[in-house]
Amino acid sequence: MSKVLITGANGFIGANIVRAALEKDYKVKAFVRKTSNLQTIKDLSIEIAYGDLRDIRSISKAMNDCDYIIHNGAIYIFSPKWFWADPAKIKAIYDVNVRATNRIMKAAKEKGIKKVIFTSSESAIGMPQDGSIGNETRFATKRELPGHYKISKYLGELVALGWNKKGLSTCSILPTTPIGPYDIKPTPTGRIIMDFMNGKMPGFVDTKMNVVHVKDVAMAHVLAIENGKPGERYITGNKNLTFRDFLRLIADVAEKKAPILSIPKVLAKLFAFFDEFVSCKIKHKDPKTPLESVAAAKYRIFDCTKAWSELKMPRTNIRIAIKEQINWFYENGYIKRR
Repeated sequence: MSKVLITGANGFIGANIVRAALEKDYKVKAFVRKTSNLQTIKDLSIEIAYGDLRDIRSISKAMNDCDYIIHNGAIYIFSPKWFWADPAKIKAIYDVNVRATNRIMKAAKEKGIKKVIFTSSESAIGMPQDGSIGNETRFATKRELPGHYKISKYLGELVALGWNKKGLSTCSILPTTPIGPYDIKPTPTGRIIMDFMNGKMPGFVDTKMNVVHVKDVAMAHVLAIENGKPGERYITGNKNLTFRDFLRLIADVAEKKAPILSIPKVLAKLFAFFDEFVSCKIKHKDPKTPLESVAAAKYRIFDCTKAWSELKMPRTNIRIAIKEQINWFYENGYIKRR
């Protein structure tokens, strides 16, 4: 039985990757920090390896008896480009998401790892200027990326693909907007569902997105071990929706009323700008509505057929994903019961 090392195993996508790997009969070694909250992977038949992605000795040691690596670990925070941004946080983002990725790939090659699956982001896709559908052939540029996290994921993917050219078999998974269980932080999209259920979603902006069940994204990572072609990138998504239709779908699943107020994007950006300033400069906390999350291209919709056909990625009905996320939020106290 082959063993896979999964970094970031206790996070939203990571916890689902662990379960997908177990479902496919892989032995799993979860790489996490000693201070990590392991609630999302407790009681699973897995091995735990403690360390830090910035400590190459710890991650290299964890690789010793593994055949494959799914490198999902990253610092997932939206840090503003403005003057109030914390330089230490910015440095940490690039240290982990870019520089550590390079050292991990180098160690994997030296250890003889058969294949590395790298978790990138749909942010690394360059969008057509006419607002049409994006695909894997287009790469983003640093100029069009609105914040440090998105830039770091783009640069990290370039590092991973670069190592494929150096003889290490790698491929990239680019999740769109995943929803579902184990969203412990929660993610910005999970916060949308949480706020909607808690009556804190007054309206919507004119934008489009691609939504996917996180379990499908997780399974795509595992399927990429066998089916992913070296040097290729795969957009793992499902359904393209307007933000308004996404909220309507949540409302229908939850049997609630959908918001009808259309909020101009400029107002959404101004609110995010203000939230960042107050949170970062005054409260010294992460913003609830980071500007980076609302300042991306107006329409981010994608052609995901490559992942569906080559990886054999499943496509679960989005209603099921919403229902499972709502249930998990209820069970873990994120949503008030009424």
